[in-house]
Amino acid sequence: MNTQFTFRPTVAFRIVSTMLIALLILAGLPLFQNGRAHANQFAMRSIQLSDAGASGNTVAVTGVGSGTAVKYRVSFTAANAAASMVIDFCSTNPIINDTCTAPTGMTVAAATLNSAQITGNVYGTNSWTLTNTASQVKLANTGAAAGNIAAGQQVFELSGITNPSTVGSFYARMYSYQNNTWGSYVSPTNTANTVAPASGGMVDYGGIAMSTTNTISVTARVQETLTFCVTKANPTTWTSTHDCSDSVVGLAANYPTLSLGHTVTGGTPILDPSAVDTATIYSQLSTNALNGAVINMRNSNSTCGGLSADNGTTCAIPGVPGNTPSPYTAGPITSGTAAFGMYVSNGVADPTGGIGSIAATAAYHDPAHTTFPGDLWYGMDNNTVEGPGPVPRTLTGNVKGTYGSTLGYATQPIFRVNNTYILGATASLTTPAGIYTANLSMVATGTF
Repeated sequence: MNTQFTFRPTVAFRIVSTMLIALLILAGLPLFQNGRAHANQFAMRSIQLSDAGASGNTVAVTGVGSGTAVKYRVSFTAANAAASMVIDFCSTNPIINDTCTAPTGMTVAAATLNSAQITGNVYGTNSWTLTNTASQVKLANTGAAAGNIAAGQQVFELSGITNPSTVGSFYARMYSYQNNTWGSYVSPTNTANTVAPASGGMVDYGGIAMSTTNTISVTARVQETLTFCVTKANPTTWTSTHDCSDSVVGLAANYPTLSLGHTVTGGTPILDPSAVDTATIYSQLSTNALNGAVINMRNSNSTCGGLSADNGTTCAIPGVPGNTPSPYTAGPITSGTAAFGMYVSNGVADPTGGIGSIAATAAYHDPAHTTFPGDLWYGMDNNTVEGPGPVPRTLTGNVKGTYGSTLGYATQPIFRVNNTYILGATASLTTPAGIYTANLSMVATGTF
């Protein structure tokens, strides 16, 4: 028996519509995801440490280099407004929602928010409060909505942090939320990063890499990469790879412990008015930070910024005065006029495959006076007021300040760029007898 087929347009339309709706659902198109959005990544993000020393440093130091009572300056550009924020510190990696193990020996439980406004609305007198654990800081705006994080640049400072006790890399993961109760955040492995903001999901996020040091030597190997070391060993004496690592450079064997002076009648090297005595150290910096990096230095003699025989109360051998008080520029050291300073070379790419360069700042490098030893100009900036610095965004300042004085900077990623530092000092006829010392902490900061 033959069966006649009858085409019904209304039935066909329903079938096609049903199939189309099913395909849209399976494809996850926005038509069926109203209100659902992914978080944005913080741009221009960095955390600058006032002290890169590990809290378990084997070198017995207090204050600068000890890794305790450290300030963290948090900088980022937000894409969205937010009323709360979480910062998790991890020893594993900066990847959002991945396994997070707290850094050994680190604690932010006593961290406080600086009461002075830097950039943006996050500061202690603007209704922002902290809820801390050993490895986490949670910030929330408990006041009016006008005090919320706004889209754009934000910079705030956390104080009272103890760095990890081990030397090496550690990480921060940051997330922001529209409400002031941290949205639907659960843990570093469950941050609600794909939930609609109205339902408590994050709106912005980002990972940051940092590193602790052996007072002066910094090494970091991370996805946001920064590797920095300081040594007495000239890079030309390193192995063929010229890589900044302990196995190649011998960082422990070439620890930058220096003694300035010259031998008089066969005795212990001393400083006297007859000469400017010098010692040389070297650094190598590599980072894939998109906006480059800076090298800053602090002097442990924070009241006078020179060489001291009384633990920094006074500096009978002061920092070289330079040519102008602010902005400070390098100047000469004349034998017989008590002074202490450092010459910084422009950083050059290592011949074994280095990339890029580091520009030495005018406070430590005068291009007309770079001939060693007789025509070398030095710096030990005790005068420059802390303020906006060169790209990447950081601070210039003096060696007595919280974040130190900028020695040099790069404006883009670099690889194996070497700097030479020559320290010089002389005594005067009236310099009191004694043993003069200073601890110098170099900090390399990348802006990713």
